[in-house]
Amino acid sequence: MMRFDALLLPGMDRAAGHARRWLQDVLGDHPALDDASLCMSELVTNAARYTESGKDGQIRVEVSHSDELVRVEVIDDGGSTTVPHLAETGEMDICGRGLRIVAFLSARWGVTRRAEGHAVWFEMRRG
Repeated sequence: MMRFDALLLPGMDRAAGHARRWLQDVLGDHPALDDASLCMSELVTNAARYTESGKDGQIRVEVSHSDELVRVEVIDDGGSTTVPHLAETGEMDICGRGLRIVAFLSARWGVTRRAEGHAVWFEMRRG
């Protein structure tokens, strides 16, 4: 049985920390919690940093989960100059690796248009 939870956050620096604590409450001892928490943090940080969400906007986090699957969507307010994508990074770059982490840890990920913004999502499967 799939369960659904959603969280609306102000687009500020502390949003990722609030989202991590909330996800722990939602998923409890789910085996995908740690990886899902890291990936979600990267997406929330990107939304706050690169979109209108970080300029007095909001970030919506939606989680669908069962024993076998966790799907997280992070929806921003739009206004980014590009569609979220895997960035080319140099060996010494300190930014630009968030979506690479998501792509590596998740079973699937992608971007869909949502109103004025984007929903960046990922799925993790048990085992």
